[in-house]
Amino acid sequence: MDFRRRFEFGLGWRTLALIGSVWLFTLSASAPDLRAGRIVAGLLAVAAFSSLWNFIRRTNFVVARFVESVRFEDFSQRFSDPSGGGFDILGQTLDSAIKTLQTRHMHASAETRFLSAVVDDAPSALLSIDQDGGVQVLNKAARQLFARNPLNRISDLETLGPDLVAAAKLPAGSRKITRLLLDGVPQKAVFASAQVARLDRPVTILSILPVQSELGAMELAAQADLVRVLTHEIMNSLTPVTSLARAGAELVAAAEQSGGDLSEARTATETVARRSEGILRFVESYREFAQSPEVHRKLFDARSWSEEILRLARTGAGDRTIDTRLEIHPVGLSLNADPELLAQALLNLLRNAVRATSDVERPVIVLAITRETNGRVRVEVRDNGPGIAADRLEDIFLPFYTTHKGGSGVGLSFARQVALAHGGSIVALAAPEGGANLRMMI
Repeated sequence: MDFRRRFEFGLGWRTLALIGSVWLFTLSASAPDLRAGRIVAGLLAVAAFSSLWNFIRRTNFVVARFVESVRFEDFSQRFSDPSGGGFDILGQTLDSAIKTLQTRHMHASAETRFLSAVVDDAPSALLSIDQDGGVQVLNKAARQLFARNPLNRISDLETLGPDLVAAAKLPAGSRKITRLLLDGVPQKAVFASAQVARLDRPVTILSILPVQSELGAMELAAQADLVRVLTHEIMNSLTPVTSLARAGAELVAAAEQSGGDLSEARTATETVARRSEGILRFVESYREFAQSPEVHRKLFDARSWSEEILRLARTGAGDRTIDTRLEIHPVGLSLNADPELLAQALLNLLRNAVRATSDVERPVIVLAITRETNGRVRVEVRDNGPGIAADRLEDIFLPFYTTHKGGSGVGLSFARQVALAHGGSIVALAAPEGGANLRMMI
């Protein structure tokens, strides 16, 4: 406002001076004997016009210089003008604006450099694919990974194998393990895609992280664990079987020589048969566990589906009375999952809860299904049994690990497989009812 008043004052008195000098010049021109007056009045008019012109021109010049500085991002310009007439205030205002723009530009440049460094040093190889099929390598990992396979068009991905080409055509947000051909050698890689806008045009971003070496190490570790468990279990079963078989053979031989009773040999043979059947069931369960479940999603009503599962779980309780509760939020919830696989997993969890509450005077089992704000579904099986020891919360999901006598140790492992197949997870927690809480996110 101070600048406005001073500018209007400067503009006003210069305009009045110009009008006055023109009026004096006109007045003197009508009097023949005022020649000197006409000259003085003319000079005054010229001076007033020049002052007014320079005043307006200087304002336009300062503003134009500011606009040009912003246009070319030259934030080193300063506009302070100590000549007065309001220009010192205008200059200070423009200086303050240019300093603010300079600070913002510095922060934006620093943030851009930071984000560029993050992208360039990201461990995943990043590619961009535009609408026209053009491919651009975005970071250091991509340049190293595809150094021998220049990528310019989406058709160039064919040299890296058909799996990558198929993965690149998946919708945004997709994530899967695919296979690459690098120097003719197939390698597994984690593939993910996203879509962003660049100059108002959609661009697909592909993230490719080779994990062949990591998966190889994990597979070796899993194989070692598998061999260790198999060796332990089979040896525990084969040792008595071998001993009994040898004892039975000796008994048969002795009976043949003496014509004695073969009942002891029959008993040993029957025991060998039972133990052999046990080994066969063990190997069969391992074979079933090794097969990854295939998910067939469909939309179904959560309440009717859950009530049926609870009825099946209660049949395993025998004559015991169990307070089974069903909690579904929101009302009318529908699930998009594989109902058969999920039902089988939940039956395992519910049967474990029934077994865990066998010594509880008033057993309570709760099946709670809730849709979270992020769209995921939380499925919980809670009980008021003794709970799970803190040092066993992770072990219970290992194959064939069980804390119950006569348990197979497969149920929780299968539930974990089902959760992972649905893109979710499962964890053991403490329940509000005092026992265990098996929480599955799908």
